Amino acid sequence: MSKDVAASERAHAVLERLLAAHEAYFDVEHNYSFAGRDFEGYAELHSSASQYVLVKRAKLWETTSHEYLFFKLVGHLDAGTFDELVAFMQEEAIAKVSLGPDHMNSFLSLVIIADSMDAGLARRVRKTRFRKNFALGLKGWADLRVCVVCLDEGAVHANVMGADMVPTLEANAF
Repeated sequence: MSKDVAASERAHAVLERLLAAHEAYFDVEHNYSFAGRDFEGYAELHSSASQYVLVKRAKLWETTSHEYLFFKLVGHLDAGTFDELVAFMQEEAIAKVSLGPDHMNSFLSLVIIADSMDAGLARRVRKTRFRKNFALGLKGWADLRVCVVCLDEGAVHANVMGADMVPTLEANAF
């Protein structure tokens, strides 16, 4: 039996609501594969900002921000599966970051939708941290955002960087 035990119909319904909630701003895909790993959903957002004087050719500055959001369904989330997914985000998903001339920041976001999870795993989720600076921060940085939607508990657990994702996840999951 695989580590990713079949998720319930409820988890699939939550995934559909979350993907629909992100469609307004993100490019959304179902059943996405990246670097040899399968995800039930994926969303990508690119935004830019600039400041200019009088005409657009007289640009003072321009920045781009990106978010790469991976959705994974699991029946029961244990520490081993959680660690594998976080390691994947840190080692493989970082390849998604494209360092263009105006790159400011990128978010590598992981949303795990689980029917249940190990006791004590919520603390591990909160303590998860990862930031990669590019050229000492001169070419921007990438942060890892991790959220676990635990359907049995009726709760969303997030690390510090993922805290701003919680209201959207709670509104669409429960």
